[in-house]
Amino acid sequence: MTKTASPTLAPAGRWIKGIQARLRTTPGRLRLAAVLLALGAIVFGVLAASAVSARRQAADSVATDTEPLLVTAEGLYASLSDADATAATTFLTGGLEPPARRERYASDVRAASGQLATLARQAGGSAQTRAAVRTLATQLSVYSGLVETARTNNRQGFPVGAAYLRQASTLMREELLPAAGRLYEVEARRLSGDYRSGGSAGTLLAVIAVVCAVLGLLAAIQVRFARLTHRIFNVPMALATVLVLALGAWMIVGLISEQNALGRAQRTGSDPVQVLSAARILALRAQGDEGLALVARGGGEASLTDLDAVTRRLGSSSEPTSLLGEAAAIARRGGSAAAIDSLSATFARYLAVHRRVVALETNGRFDDAVNLAVGSRSQELSLSDALNSDLVQEISAAQRRFGSAADDATSALGGLWLAIPLLSVLFAVLALYGLLQRLEEYR
Repeated sequence: MTKTASPTLAPAGRWIKGIQARLRTTPGRLRLAAVLLALGAIVFGVLAASAVSARRQAADSVATDTEPLLVTAEGLYASLSDADATAATTFLTGGLEPPARRERYASDVRAASGQLATLARQAGGSAQTRAAVRTLATQLSVYSGLVETARTNNRQGFPVGAAYLRQASTLMREELLPAAGRLYEVEARRLSGDYRSGGSAGTLLAVIAVVCAVLGLLAAIQVRFARLTHRIFNVPMALATVLVLALGAWMIVGLISEQNALGRAQRTGSDPVQVLSAARILALRAQGDEGLALVARGGGEASLTDLDAVTRRLGSSSEPTSLLGEAAAIARRGGSAAAIDSLSATFARYLAVHRRVVALETNGRFDDAVNLAVGSRSQELSLSDALNSDLVQEISAAQRRFGSAADDATSALGGLWLAIPLLSVLFAVLALYGLLQRLEEYR
């Protein structure tokens, strides 16, 4: 008994054999090349657009979202720290506090409220963010109330005012500042993620690979059909090749420029902002510690111990492991560390004055210690205020450098969002038209 072919497989076999027969002819090969080029154009356009879009979104996020929110989170922490330090130093004056210091405290509280509202609105909805915002929203008013109670008692000469001030400062340091720190950490992680996405080597390698693959396909088809048709030059195909080469070069140069600009934004902008902000916060904490130690009139050992720890962490620009040393190292990578050296010198003068304040306090000369710590009323700024002002200026300068570099990063990819789909279509049209010209010769 003989076996017969399956009736369902026979048509399929004949169809496959028919395709194989057609591919052995030049028109069949031309049609196959056209299909491959159409698919290549689609893959090229989709992958190139996706890669450039991912990089551009990361650069835009760094410039307009995560870095500004990180600065806002830092500003919230600094506003709270400055409010606490100002409340302590203002309390030292006794009676009616200087209007400028009172306004500075009120301005810090208003700024903190506004910064908290911005972060609550834009910083995302993670459980950590919501918990931190909730703590800040509920406890900031409690802190303000304690400070006002301390201020009222102080104006009337009641010693209990110092107890309310210490309670307010404890609330600030144990609840408010840690909550603000958690918001800062969330934004720092988001910024770090955007920097990684914006400078990903994988994206660049993917673009190079797809450009090389399409150029290789075009070259192979042109060489193959030049041999088959004995025609060396096909104008539409050559134009399509030049178009892919030009678009590929544009994308590669744009991605490298964007990556370099983001690196510069991090190196000369956001990195100095983070280190200098940490230094400013510690400097404000040192100022608050000194004020609380003086308010305690001999009972501020804990505040002085914390102040010593803070000043060791700040260090100087010549100490690589200190914050000012880190800031100096970052500044040297970006050019000059002269500004950080000047900050370090101001901080050294502040420490010298602090040692004199402690000596006066130890000898029971509290009024002299207060006048030296707060600064003469005829002076515009005490040394601690001068240090804070200098740090704010350096942070602002770093933020301006970041803004300039971030703008360069986003503009480096400008126009590609439109050029990639349009030029991909044009490349496909030119390549297919070149093949169609050859196919017409066989009709």
